[in-house]
Amino acid sequence: MPAISVVVPVYNTDKWLDRCLDSVRSQSFSDLEILCIDDGSLDGTPEILSRHASEDPRIRVITFPENHGVPYARNVAMEEASGEYLYFMDSDDWIDPEYLEEMYVAAERTGQDVVINGNWYLEYDNPSKRRHCGRFGFVHEEAGFYNPVVVQSNFFPVVWSRLYRLKYLNDNDIRSPLLKGGVEDNYFTSLAEILQERSYIFNGSYYHYYQREGSLVHQPDAAFRHFQNFRIFLDELHKRGIPPHAAKRFYSQKGLEVRDEERFGFLKDFFVDVESDVLACPELYGALDVFFMKAFVSSPNLETFLSCYGPVPNMKFTAKLIRGGVYPSVSQILDGSWWI
Repeated sequence: MPAISVVVPVYNTDKWLDRCLDSVRSQSFSDLEILCIDDGSLDGTPEILSRHASEDPRIRVITFPENHGVPYARNVAMEEASGEYLYFMDSDDWIDPEYLEEMYVAAERTGQDVVINGNWYLEYDNPSKRRHCGRFGFVHEEAGFYNPVVVQSNFFPVVWSRLYRLKYLNDNDIRSPLLKGGVEDNYFTSLAEILQERSYIFNGSYYHYYQREGSLVHQPDAAFRHFQNFRIFLDELHKRGIPPHAAKRFYSQKGLEVRDEERFGFLKDFFVDVESDVLACPELYGALDVFFMKAFVSSPNLETFLSCYGPVPNMKFTAKLIRGGVYPSVSQILDGSWWI
């Protein structure tokens, strides 16, 4: 049994795939199996995967004749994986040579089912735009153990910054929801962390998160797809009996556009369903989160919503903030005093 199964879903990324796989194959920690899922690629991906598999016996390629999306590919890989731990990465990204070794050492030393490395760079074709993200707004600087709400509220929800114990995921039936569009990480990371009492976070070597046009997370509808994900997440929390204080139900999404009845109806229904959970634990939510909720719950129809908040409510919030100069409290949003 290998120590770590590295899962790399691949779809039409032949321009970047060599860099990705070279970084995995050259890890200082070598006790790996590398599961590459070719999700119906139509470019030169199959040939690149075949070459790497012929050069490195740790690589196993699973090929789908047509595209099913990243969540499906990850779920299939989880059934095929034989490692003690599971690590997911994207096929256009890369990792520093000591990355997996540091993750493994942290997991073994702490005994945690989920450990999180808080270091990464945003990478661009233009090197001058490169940005060190570090903990990405995480409120604590010390490596250590943090409860699920703290992690969920402050730490970027991406699977590639986590190492998971595979038995833990299987025992708790944690899988990705089958939504295409690059939003499945919210559900997976949050559920995995909520079901354990604490996660371990540290700053180690770097993950290099490549920013490119056309990737799923940069599509125009990404913000709305996040709420489709939150809907599934909310239903799962209720099904498992996870109380409001144990996990946030959602967080606001910049760039969310509401221009049609179907989308408005979906979002209004979601916020009506989540309202009681939010009001039970308002301290878990920011002013913008509560603003989003109140905007939909208080609007009887799309016409009223658009007249009050416009098609992009985040812009309305920002404009009001700039004019007033004071960031509101959650109570001011709830009682309406800030918006007047």
